Amino acid sequence: LAAARAERQRLGLDLRRRRRAAAAELAEAITGELEFLGFPGSAFAIDLPEAEPHAAALDRAEFGFAPNVGEAMRPLRAIASSGEISRVMLAAKAVLAQQDRLPLLVFDEIDANLGGEMGHAVGRELAGVAERHQVICITHLPQVAAHGTTHFVVSKTVRDGRTYSEVAEVEGARRVEELARMLGGDPASPIPRRHAAELLRQAQTA
Repeated sequence: LAAARAERQRLGLDLRRRRRAAAAELAEAITGELEFLGFPGSAFAIDLPEAEPHAAALDRAEFGFAPNVGEAMRPLRAIASSGEISRVMLAAKAVLAQQDRLPLLVFDEIDANLGGEMGHAVGRELAGVAERHQVICITHLPQVAAHGTTHFVVSKTVRDGRTYSEVAEVEGARRVEELARMLGGDPASPIPRRHAAELLRQAQTA
């Protein structure tokens, strides 16, 4: 038992040394992505305080976040809004996607509580991740949807007293109509259609 404890301690301390080196590098990379996602001057940190020995390590990981210049670093779980957490998660995934081997990433409403300008940034970031992985993104924001290479619309219908979900791909003019609808305009009106077509053009040339 003493020998096992000594070996656990040796391995745990070696892992801690490697983790601390990797944590600093990872935090710096995520901070860089957050600049792009609308957090200029923000900071992200990974703290590794000592903990009782457990299956994963001799320490635990705590994410720290300072979203604005002049604010102290505080635990991400304690201060971040849902929109901020969405963007921090996307920044982390964008960095880790360069190393991991996951073939598929699913983002469910990554645009929570985001506005149009940030939607463009999130859409571009997702498109960048999609260069190395298959990405499925569920979104209600047209600025995000316009960046997808393939666009599906999910709808619900009631038949014989039961609700059915249907998924249909939209292309060409139909996709422009769907983006116009997502923008909140009448898809048959020329103004929201022109806006949607320009949105799609900008996303595809970004």
